[in-house]
Amino acid sequence: MKAVFHFSFQQHWRHAPLAYWVHVPVPDQPDNWVPPAPPLVPHKGYVFLHVVFEKHELVFSSPAQLDHFIRTLSAKPLPITRHLSALRGTELGPNSHWLSRLPAALKAPRKRVMLVAHMQEVRSLAVNADTPLQFDWKNQNALLMK
Repeated sequence: MKAVFHFSFQQHWRHAPLAYWVHVPVPDQPDNWVPPAPPLVPHKGYVFLHVVFEKHELVFSSPAQLDHFIRTLSAKPLPITRHLSALRGTELGPNSHWLSRLPAALKAPRKRVMLVAHMQEVRSLAVNADTPLQFDWKNQNALLMK
């Protein structure tokens, strides 16, 4: 299956479904996150990666979110959202976790194997090895030609 993805720009990186669960604020340090928040592209906004898998579109605002997604879906057995939401250390319950919002069709073991392989291929194309904390949106046209 060919990796199908594109980039867009949004006003804030936190609008991505995994942003809250991946980027944790550093106490007493406003605007500092672990892992770091994605960089702002001047006059454009924040780069969002849109990955198409079958009839689903998955959206990420940082490579850290993409890596977390791949790591989580690669786990056997699939982690429960109660455990994953407890790792964030807030009162938001498991039903608001990104994994509980993921379509059930993508959680089946055989489908996850295909999805993870697809996402790894997208990652190899969309994230520049020289700048692993940001998406390589400048080369989008060259990547789409492959």
